[in-house]
Amino acid sequence: MKRMKKTAAMLLAGCMVLGLCACQNSTGNGTADSVGAVQETAAEKDADRPGEMVDRSFSMAAYSNEVDGWTAMIEEANRQLEADGKNISIKINKVPCTGWPEYYQKVITQMAGGSAPDIGRIAESYMPMLINKGQVADLTDYMAEDFDMSRYYEKTFENSAFVDGHYYGLPSGLNYYLVYYNKDMFDAAGLEYPSSDWNKASSFDEYREMAKALTGGEGANKTYGFSAGPYMAAIGMFNKSLGGNNVFDENGNPTMNDAVTKEVYAWFDTMLREDYSMPRPTDTKVMSAFDMFKAGRLGMILDGTWWLGAIKDIKDFNVGIAAIPSGNGAEAYTSQFVDSFVIFKGSKHEAEAWEAVKAIMSTEAFQALAKTGGGGVPVAKDVANAVIDESLGSAVDESGKTCAEEGMNHTIKVPYNSYYQEADQKVNNVMDEWLLGKITSDQFAENVQQILLDYAAKDAVE
Repeated sequence: MKRMKKTAAMLLAGCMVLGLCACQNSTGNGTADSVGAVQETAAEKDADRPGEMVDRSFSMAAYSNEVDGWTAMIEEANRQLEADGKNISIKINKVPCTGWPEYYQKVITQMAGGSAPDIGRIAESYMPMLINKGQVADLTDYMAEDFDMSRYYEKTFENSAFVDGHYYGLPSGLNYYLVYYNKDMFDAAGLEYPSSDWNKASSFDEYREMAKALTGGEGANKTYGFSAGPYMAAIGMFNKSLGGNNVFDENGNPTMNDAVTKEVYAWFDTMLREDYSMPRPTDTKVMSAFDMFKAGRLGMILDGTWWLGAIKDIKDFNVGIAAIPSGNGAEAYTSQFVDSFVIFKGSKHEAEAWEAVKAIMSTEAFQALAKTGGGGVPVAKDVANAVIDESLGSAVDESGKTCAEEGMNHTIKVPYNSYYQEADQKVNNVMDEWLLGKITSDQFAENVQQILLDYAAKDAVE
């Protein structure tokens, strides 16, 4: 999600800093054509003479909670480049911003101005737009010649940076859904734990029955059985377990009002409005669902691996980890969220930029990132399992840790396209109408379908 290309020349490096400040008020929209038209300066040519150090810029959004992690990773990548005798140095370009939209706008403004960053990190949801606009380099040939994908969890490469057999980015980290549950509540209720077997997960009906049995009390003391957000990324993975579509059919048409999707929404509806075993928005206004779980008021919660570190801090009860619910109790799937390292189009030195990306993808660099607790689950196999084990500590037993690790082999991509992110936000904004009982789950499914159709039509015109 963050890639800005800093030229090797010291003069241009200074200009880039000034460009960053200026672009905060800019509305420029860089395109592949404008990037390709930039001429290489004499200073750039001089900076890349054989035997001399070549600087490649790494663009990153300057979020305070992430800077330390990515900085540690880049510093280790530089050590790897030096150890390998590469005359390449990665320089970090921190982009002040309030979110990915602002970050992206600043990067393409730099590209349009001829000071494109070489490499960076970008959110997965932005990859379809970057690829369609020709703003990132195709890495397929580089990877075929000089990249061992078997060292990584290969499913993480099946994300929005992979289109029509071509790779436009490498995974910077992985997050995915798991089910965390309160073992003490299960024991007190005399219930069997939910399945940790991804190939034979607990079914929708089994989760509903467990949730009902774990629900009790009134008011501020009420306990709920299960919490899960019915976002499109979750509905898609549930649909797949029932043999349905992941939001879109094979031709890219929205299918959020088909029979399978309505069955999934109805499953949520039974827990929300018949069993009252799932907290609604009015129940989580004061205390979030995850805080309820930590407080012992929620038996099971479906949420992301971004909570692994927080699970370790729970001391009042024993925590288990289970596979995602599967419609019919067969294989379960979990949606993955994978951001990418990219080479921005307009980099005049792609070969050196590729060497820099390879160093960033090294085991040592992922280990340096992992030590800071940032970046999600590392995609490098020899780092990922150790990180999960350390993140969970003694709070979760070996069965739970194994389940968390095995989830990486059952991930599916979120079907991001040029309008998914914006449509998804609109769907989330109107979701309470259903969750609070103002419309039925079938009506909500129809509304979601119409939102997607409207965005698809608009996208087709543009």
